[in-house]
This record gives sequence, structure tokens and C-alpha cells, in this order.
Amino acid sequence: MLTLTNFRDLGGIPNKHGKQLIDKRLLRSAELSHLSPEQARQLAGRYQLGKIIDFRSAAETLERPDVSIAQARYVHIDLLAEAQQQAQASIAAFSQLDSVSKTTEYMQMLYQELALSPAAQAGYRQFFQEVLANDADKSVLFHCAAGKDRTGIAAMLMLEVLEVSRTLIYHDYLKTNHMRSQENARLVAQAAAAGADKAQQAAFAIALQVDSRYLDRFYATVEQHYAGVENYLHTVLHIDPASRQQLQQRLLR
Repeated sequence: MLTLTNFRDLGGIPNKHGKQLIDKRLLRSAELSHLSPEQARQLAGRYQLGKIIDFRSAAETLERPDVSIAQARYVHIDLLAEAQQQAQASIAAFSQLDSVSKTTEYMQMLYQELALSPAAQAGYRQFFQEVLANDADKSVLFHCAAGKDRTGIAAMLMLEVLEVSRTLIYHDYLKTNHMRSQENARLVAQAAAAGADKAQQAAFAIALQVDSRYLDRFYATVEQHYAGVENYLHTVLHIDPASRQQLQQRLLR
């Protein structure tokens, strides 16, 4: 397996009708700013990478640009371009939180923003369009900074379109806590060395993880405002029956 923070190939996940996601088509990870030459070669060769979709803000991409990969087209989609400071998903924003209770509230507000923000809705629409426009035999890698919130919702929405069970959607989402454990410990230690007190360290550690309650909030928000995820996919993200069929034909076997 490629040794990249929070990296996974969604291939092999079964849907509710006995089909499986095709290997090396949908990849998710944390940012690619520290990609090694060997990791880049693996993505280009073994994974036949055709497109990188970066959900980070303009400031994040300027500060830590992705390493370019031969033959892979880079697409930047700032999902939180219109968000206020209190609903940012950057690691820098997470590091400023100073209590565990505030962090949980902050994260749930962030997931509500990802459901309702016009920029996020437009961005997730573009995400589906970019996947459909990619060469059929190439993979798409999508990521944000930590690969957990903006990326987690993108994965959830795609798995909903591919008719994967809610149980397995949550299973993939929660894998992040295991797959980021070493990197999260490094970031918290770095914050401590920079002067963060115990409360700030605890809040930062929580913010660097995912929690089923955050995904619950996204589902509850679309249920409240759009009568459920199916209607949200259709009316907000413009996944009509033809688009759904195309995605399923391309990504399932």
C-alpha cells in the first residue's frame, strides 16, 4: 500500500446490490505537499493517476502546494471559499481551538456549512463532473489538508451515489482515525513545542479526528433542508438518473 497520510483506494467496497467499487479508480488522501519522488512514481504508475482534485482553500494551496505528478491534471476546488472564519477546515484553524466542548461544536458547524454553503455545493457538483470527465482507465485522487472532513464528505456522497450501505460509508469515514494516528500525534507534539497548553492540545487532538456525530450532522442537515440525501444529490448536486448510471457503470463491477 502507498505510504501516504490517510491514503486509501476505495476499490473493493461492496454496494447494496452485490457489486464492488473497481480498484484504482477512486483514491482519497491528505494533502500531497510532501509527496516523495517514489510516492509520485507509484501514483503515476501503479495507480494510473489521471486527475488530482484538491479541496483546500487558496491560502492552504499557496502555503503548501501539491507536488505535481506526471500526466495527472490538477483541479483546485475551494469548498469553503465563502465560509466565515468560524467554519474553516484548515489544520491552522484547528490548532487555534482551545476547549474540547468548543471543538465538537465547531466541527458540527463545519459539517453543516459543507452541506449548505453555495460554494461547497458548487464544489461537490464539480467533483462529480470531474470524476465523470476523467479518462475511464485512469484514477482520480481527491484530498483536502487532513483528508478527513471535506474529503470525507466527498467520499460519502460518491458512495451514496454508488449505493453503498450507510454502515460501510461510516466505516470508511471512521478509518481516518487509525490512518492519521501517527501524523496527528506529530502535529499535537509540534503544537505543544510551540507553546500550546494542555487544553489547546486536547482540543487540537479532537479536531484532527473524525467522529460519527459529525457525519450524523451532515445527514441531519440535508434531511432537514432537502428531505434527505437522495433529494440533495438530485436537486443540489444535479445527479440525475443518467449521471448516476454513468458513475455506476464507470466505477462498479
